[in-house]
Amino acid sequence: MSTVQRVAKNTGIIVVGDVIFRLISLVVTIYLARYLGTVGFGKYSFVFAYLAFFGVVTDLGLQPILVREMAREPSIAPGLIGNAYIIRLILTVIAVVLSVVVITLMSYPIDTTTYVYIASLTVLFVSFSDFYRTIFEANLRMEYNMVAKLAFKGVSAALILLIIFMKGTLLHIMIALVFSEMVKTLLSYSFSRKFVRPRFEIDFGLWKYLFKEALPLALSSVIFIIYFRIDVVMLSIMIGDAEVGLYSAAQKLCEPLSLIPSALMVSLFPIMSASFKTSEKRLVKSYRLAIKYILISTLPIAVGTTLLADKIIFLIYGVEFSGSATALQILIWGLVFLSINVVFMNLLTSIGKQKLNTITTALRAFGNVVLNFILIPILSYKGASIASVIAAIIAFVTSYYFVSRNLQISPIHTILIKPTIGGLLMGAFMYYFIDINIFLLVPLAGIVYLVALLTLKTFSEEDWDIARKIVNRG
Repeated sequence: MSTVQRVAKNTGIIVVGDVIFRLISLVVTIYLARYLGTVGFGKYSFVFAYLAFFGVVTDLGLQPILVREMAREPSIAPGLIGNAYIIRLILTVIAVVLSVVVITLMSYPIDTTTYVYIASLTVLFVSFSDFYRTIFEANLRMEYNMVAKLAFKGVSAALILLIIFMKGTLLHIMIALVFSEMVKTLLSYSFSRKFVRPRFEIDFGLWKYLFKEALPLALSSVIFIIYFRIDVVMLSIMIGDAEVGLYSAAQKLCEPLSLIPSALMVSLFPIMSASFKTSEKRLVKSYRLAIKYILISTLPIAVGTTLLADKIIFLIYGVEFSGSATALQILIWGLVFLSINVVFMNLLTSIGKQKLNTITTALRAFGNVVLNFILIPILSYKGASIASVIAAIIAFVTSYYFVSRNLQISPIHTILIKPTIGGLLMGAFMYYFIDINIFLLVPLAGIVYLVALLTLKTFSEEDWDIARKIVNRG
């Protein structure tokens, strides 16, 4: 198998596996929310948002550096993995101990503290399953990681549904998740031995080099976690578990939609990177195509979700989570800005300006924290939703500024006009027929949107030509 075929296979496995993983996760989350209620689901969401901050400590940006070094020089893999294994063990012990100590000092209720104590073991297992993932990445054999990942999700889903059927408790669910993570780690360990056997010879010079190289990535990881998890932790501390449950229920429905920009950039990023050296004109065309299709994909979702939020929440979670509808109406618009920002950040990376992405992410995280401090005491979980969207807009504006300074790109409003008109026409149709069955209304609205786009001649021959090249490349 050629390198190109291996890369294509590897990418395909990641995308397909991730879709399956997220679908199972969404189904399990829905059952969990319905079973636990707003307070129980709020506690569950807080525990794993809290532990995410300590999960960063287990890696500190080392994983991409390890992949890079093994890919450059496969012969050093045994010694490299052996040293990295020892580093990972030390960092993981520190992370688990810190997570237990900090939650104890925060004077949380005894049940929440107990959940964290037990779930902190997932930090241990996730740390090492992610470590073995490094080996699979370096060898372009991500099918092994995906098998372990899906095995974890299958085991955890089966156990959680069994616990729900047997009227178990949140404590039982935490234990089931720890067991499932252990299964994933053991599978990953078994698979990893096909590629490399660690050689445990401590080399402090190597440790110094790895930490030096990983420092910028560690900083980015910390900033990333602050942006995506701080709202749940702050909401829990400042307001309470029920509000965390309402907010998290809406947030969990938005998260799978992040696959839209990710899937598109899998195909477009290599084209952007190659075009930077050969043709800036082609690079700008790729940018236009990406932005156009991001908008075409996300705008109708945002418009439709805004209009149908009450029905969606009632259908999925039930009447107890009716308050999540407002949060969903707000958060869904963050999807539009964050999706566009994914294109900008990939574009900056393709031209070698990836350091600017760190500035963007830092501003987004800082803005989110400040806005949460201001808005949560006033508007509770709705304030957290607003803060999240405004932070996404900050990132969008910052990235757009950086891209505009480094490339001669078309103003984004010239790309925005036709998808926006199509989205508004679809929204008007949905608003007029809002009382008909949702399962009939959604496909009809989709048809209205597609007809509007075709009527407006949104798709140019140039678009079709580039799209065909992407398909052929895939």
